[in-house]
Amino acid sequence: MSCRIAVLTTGRQDYGILRSTLLVLNSSPEFKLLLIAGGMHLAAQYGNTVEEIQQDGIPLAARLDWLSGPEPTLATQMAQVMCGMEGFLQKHGPSCLMLVGDRYETAAAALAATTSRVPIVHLHGGEESEGAFDNQLRHAITKMSHLHFVSDTQHAARVLQMGEAPESVHVVGAPGIDNYFRQDLPDRDELEQHFGFVLEKPVVVVTVHPATLGEPPSEEVNAVIGAMRQVDATYIITLPNSDPGGLEIRQQFLALKDSRPRIAVTEALGARRFFGLLRFTDALLGNSSSAFTEAPALGIPAVNVGQRQKGRLRAKNVVDARAEAADVVRALRKALDPRFRKQLAELRPPLADGRSGQRIVAVLRAWQPQAAIRKRFHMQSRAFGRAEWKATESTCIKNG
Repeated sequence: MSCRIAVLTTGRQDYGILRSTLLVLNSSPEFKLLLIAGGMHLAAQYGNTVEEIQQDGIPLAARLDWLSGPEPTLATQMAQVMCGMEGFLQKHGPSCLMLVGDRYETAAAALAATTSRVPIVHLHGGEESEGAFDNQLRHAITKMSHLHFVSDTQHAARVLQMGEAPESVHVVGAPGIDNYFRQDLPDRDELEQHFGFVLEKPVVVVTVHPATLGEPPSEEVNAVIGAMRQVDATYIITLPNSDPGGLEIRQQFLALKDSRPRIAVTEALGARRFFGLLRFTDALLGNSSSAFTEAPALGIPAVNVGQRQKGRLRAKNVVDARAEAADVVRALRKALDPRFRKQLAELRPPLADGRSGQRIVAVLRAWQPQAAIRKRFHMQSRAFGRAEWKATESTCIKNG
C-alpha cells in the first residue's frame, strides 16, 4: 500500500522550496501525492501562481481559497484554513501532512492536522526571524511536527533544544536551492524579452516584505526606494506577500514602476524565472529570507534592510543596513563592488548540490508516520555535535 502524503502550498514562497520534493514524490510509485494549493496561489493580485504548479505537471488534490472577498482578517483566514484542511484530511485520510516554514496559514493547517491526528512533516524548522511573528509560528509548528527536515546543523540543534527526538531531525540542506540545478532555466534573452528591456549590469533583485514585529512598512520600503534612486542599476522588484502591511509596500513599488527606465515590477517571478534571473543578478536588496538561504549558496551579495530577518544565520554574502536610505546606499554599493563578490566565490555549503529533495524522499521511504504520532519531550543532556550531523548528512546523500 502506498504512503499517502498530503502537502500544502500557500504561495510562491513555499512552492519553490517544495518543488523538487514534489517531483520525486509524484514519480515514485510507493507514494500517493495529495497536493493542496491555497491562498496566494489562487489570487490574481499575487500572480495566479497555481499555474506554475500546473506547468510542472503535478496534479492538485484540492484548492483552498481563503483570500477572496473584502480583505479578510488574519483570524478569518486562519479559521478558513483550519476548516478547509480538517475537511480535506478527514476526506482523504493521508498518512501525513507536509508543511514548510512559518506562515500563519501554515500554522492553522498544523493545528488542523494535530486535532485530526495526522502526523506532520516540517521543512525549515529551527530558523530565526525575530522581526516577524512568523518566528513564533515557526517554532509552534515545530512542536506540532513529527519529522523535521532542516537546512543546517545549527537549525537542527535548535529543534533538538525544543525537545524533539534526535532520530526525527534530518539535515538535508535548503530544498529551494535545487531549483538552481534545473535544466529549463531561462537564458538572458528570454528574461529580457519577459521584462521588456536589456538586463544591463548591475542587476539588483528587490523584495521587501512587512516586518510584522519590526518597523512600520513605510520605513523599510522608503529606505529601499531612496537608495534605488541614488544607485544606478537595473532593478527587478517582486511584490510582497499577503502579510499585514503588504498593501502599503505594494502601492509604493507600483508607483515607482514608471518613474525611471530599467525597473520592472512583478507579482511573482516563479521558481523558474527567479533562479534563472539569479544567474545574472549582481545583488539582492530588501528583507527576504532568500538573502540567507539561496543567495549564499550561489555566491550572490545581499543587502538585508531592517529587523525582519534578525536572528538568521548570516553568511559572508549578507550586508546589513538600517532602514535609512543613506545606510542602504552604503550597503548596496559595498555589495555591488566586484571585490566583495570575488570573496564569495567559495561560499557554497556542502549540501547545496541540487539533491535536497532526493534526500527528503529517501528519509520518507524509511519513515513510519503512525509510529510517530505520539510524541514525548526529549531532554538533551549534552550538545549535539557537528561531527554527528555529518554522519546523518552522509547517510542521506548515499540514500538519495
